[in-house]
Amino acid sequence: MKIDKINPLIGLLLICTLLFSSTLLIFGNFASATTCAANFLPNNYKPYVDFNNGTIVTLDTPQEVNMSGLVFDYLISVLLSRYPMYNPYNETCTDSDFKTILSYLQGYDNAVIYSKGHRDAKITNGYSHYGLIMNNNFTVWDYEIFDRTSSKNVHTFIWHCETGIQPSPYYNPTNNNNRGLPVAFTHKVTIGAALGGTSGNQVYLGWTNNSPSYNPLPGGSPQYTWNINVDYLYAQIACLYYWHMGQNSSTMYALDELCKTIYGTNGFTDTFDLCGWLVAYGNIYLELP
Repeated sequence: MKIDKINPLIGLLLICTLLFSSTLLIFGNFASATTCAANFLPNNYKPYVDFNNGTIVTLDTPQEVNMSGLVFDYLISVLLSRYPMYNPYNETCTDSDFKTILSYLQGYDNAVIYSKGHRDAKITNGYSHYGLIMNNNFTVWDYEIFDRTSSKNVHTFIWHCETGIQPSPYYNPTNNNNRGLPVAFTHKVTIGAALGGTSGNQVYLGWTNNSPSYNPLPGGSPQYTWNINVDYLYAQIACLYYWHMGQNSSTMYALDELCKTIYGTNGFTDTFDLCGWLVAYGNIYLELP
């Protein structure tokens, strides 16, 4: 596992060794803040049987769990300098915890959300639903998220598989109100084409299945520990993105700059694997609130 390139970014503020013993942080001087952030890490490494060959496997390898923890801490160091935060992880990121915190965020004018994990999917009465798998193996479905969110979610990045897919039609009042996670988090029936939005006060990032056809990249979202090239892992995308956003960059600028660093391209749209796999809906020229 090659992580040397990520250490300067993570180590910048982690040398203070941030320790979080509970889900809810002490807000201190942030009591009058109008924005609150949430950083979810429902690491799911419980064993299950691979029905293809009968072996016992886990959703997250020990290496993935370790890398996810490093990125989790780094994102805290960036966002906590700006906002009060909720930071549930592992056993403190159950389906109940996730839904409760989504509701708490609605007490603020703006919400900033990041989540790293896996997704679930089902078809109910002929309609597709997507959900996020929590640490206790329960799923929080799109319609449950919809009931606890609003257009106050101004910046959302969901690093779970297929979280960028917008099923059509997006809205169905007879089937739990909505389908798909972009709508569930933003309450926009459609929030625009990928990289096409220039108006509004929300942006949403997620993953499609449009990954390259070469190994080890199956459809869904990349694992942090996968190599992009000889120098970088996919974990660095999350770190570099939020580093730039923490410098008051827009989503589009942050995507362009991280791709210049990692891929050596002119920007996001020139990448072979990332553009079209990672999608950004809404106003891509927004900065963090």
